[in-house]
Amino acid sequence: MNISCNKKKVKQAVNIVSIKEKIQGLVVEWDTDGLKDYCRSLLKNNEESASDLLKIIGDVMKFVGDQFEEEEIFLPELIGSAETVKAAIDEVLDPAIRASGEEKETMGKVVIGTVESDVHSIGKDLVGSFLFSNGFEVYNLGVEVTADQFISKAEEVGANVIGLSSLLTMSMDFQKEVIEELKKRGLRDKYKVIVGGAPTSEDWAEKIGADGWADDAIEAVELIKRILK
Repeated sequence: MNISCNKKKVKQAVNIVSIKEKIQGLVVEWDTDGLKDYCRSLLKNNEESASDLLKIIGDVMKFVGDQFEEEEIFLPELIGSAETVKAAIDEVLDPAIRASGEEKETMGKVVIGTVESDVHSIGKDLVGSFLFSNGFEVYNLGVEVTADQFISKAEEVGANVIGLSSLLTMSMDFQKEVIEELKKRGLRDKYKVIVGGAPTSEDWAEKIGADGWADDAIEAVELIKRILK
């Protein structure tokens, strides 16, 4: 038996647990600057790779999501954790992965955004965070995204899914516009298109020819997993 080898494995296991616990504490406390600084320190000292940190943060967000589902935390806590994670990914981990040439393991690529004439972002950002925590590569285009911007980004990154969020009744038609534009360009069959947002429904998704509708972030993850199978 190689005792030194076993000791090394035990030490590595302890480090992984402590890193995950530290990250979990920063996420649930919404300590955005603390999380970014901690990730930078781990990367600088070669304690973890950016892709490994993404996996750890993904596990933490799954834990937060489970707490929300079990009503142990509420929407403000969920949003705060999601925003903390998003900042660390956007500002630290994604740039580190690009710089190192690492490749992220992915269950699929999803382009999401809030459609034209609508500036609501919370629901869409939650969807992005939960998709990430379930192993998807997410391209969040923000708010007031035009049909051309959705399609151009999907073409650029080789997306599997386009997710369209609308929180205003007056902006719902822009979800339809994206689908119509895909048809005009001969690209409709290339992408799965899902819709969501307070004024939308399963009937609305069917009416405009979308591939599915989700009522919240957790349903959106299950929907995308299902339609990509």
